[in-house]
Amino acid sequence: MTKELRALLQKLDNAKQEVRSLLAEDKTQEAKDKMDEVRSLQAKVDLQRELEETEARGLGGKELNDDGNVEERDMQELEKEYTGIVLRGIRRRPISEEMRSVIREYEKRAVMNEGNTNPAIADGDVGIVVPQDIQTQINTLMRDWNDLSQYVTVENVTALSGTRVMESDADMTPFADVDEYGIIQATDNPKFTPISYKVKKRAGYLPLTNELLQDNDANLLGYVTNWIARKAAHTRNVHIINLLKTITPKTLADLKAINTVLNVDLDPAISRSAVILTNQDGFNWLDNQVDGKGRPILMDDFTQPGRKLFKGRPIAVVSNRNLPSDGTNAPLIIGNLKQFMVLFNRRFFELASTREGGDAWRRDTTELRTIMRDDYVKWDAEAAVFGQLDITPTP
Repeated sequence: MTKELRALLQKLDNAKQEVRSLLAEDKTQEAKDKMDEVRSLQAKVDLQRELEETEARGLGGKELNDDGNVEERDMQELEKEYTGIVLRGIRRRPISEEMRSVIREYEKRAVMNEGNTNPAIADGDVGIVVPQDIQTQINTLMRDWNDLSQYVTVENVTALSGTRVMESDADMTPFADVDEYGIIQATDNPKFTPISYKVKKRAGYLPLTNELLQDNDANLLGYVTNWIARKAAHTRNVHIINLLKTITPKTLADLKAINTVLNVDLDPAISRSAVILTNQDGFNWLDNQVDGKGRPILMDDFTQPGRKLFKGRPIAVVSNRNLPSDGTNAPLIIGNLKQFMVLFNRRFFELASTREGGDAWRRDTTELRTIMRDDYVKWDAEAAVFGQLDITPTP
């Protein structure tokens, strides 16, 4: 953004503030006269912005700095400005015209290329996407909360619904023998399966106390980021587990039965890349199994301290609360979950805040609403086995 555009935006913002003050003083005619200046300044801003965008396109996507030189906009600086505006919105502080220009620029750089659009922002409100640097923090925290989406195929989409064509794991016929100078015949074609998705909106709100809003940016940002990460990870885990529960259960009496699943029930390619998903009861049973020499069956995963392996397959553990045992049986899901299902994710979390809606007015708080959009679709039903592991203590 050039020095000229910044100056115009500041003049425009000041003029709008004067109009609001005149209206508050019931000076209608003066406000009308001042609005002529606002319209004139707005037209100048639009023309100046169009001029700069035209010059930027002519310079290969680069922009002019305050000195009139060509420079590539520092995305980190833009992220920082945009994040500050989001925090102002959460605190219900006014959003100036210059701040709106930063929002538009950020959308153009980081959001619009993903196919998303953004609602208009009113003063003191925020209805915009979470900045990318904060999204990165959220995704990192979600992994700490054992987000099961790391084990499934995640496809980021820009449309609310659509279809993807996936190659099926179908039987193949070998290439035919051909004599010298013989005619090569057509072979069988790959088999493809259409997968349809329709993303659903999932949302929740968080009341923020005035004490928290008055805290520094780092504390507020840390609190909100942690809350979104926990809720998003839990939401995804619930839907992933619900889709896994659609598999017909198979009784697993002992370690030999688990070996049979890996050796026979699953295709060798699926078995080699399998993950074992269980709850606390199932993991406790596995972790207490030993071989004939008293050595633990499970091995440590040196690439991820704290994680265990069974015959080279990683074990993912969720709480009994989210994946409960059934009497004396614990769930033990074995397979390549990336082949079993696809999580269609319409990228970015969205934030909006209010001090008037819901219970915020009565409680003198600010409510922060978060929205995420995704869908969970089964792809290859043969890529996973839902085992019911007998965890009855051996006498």
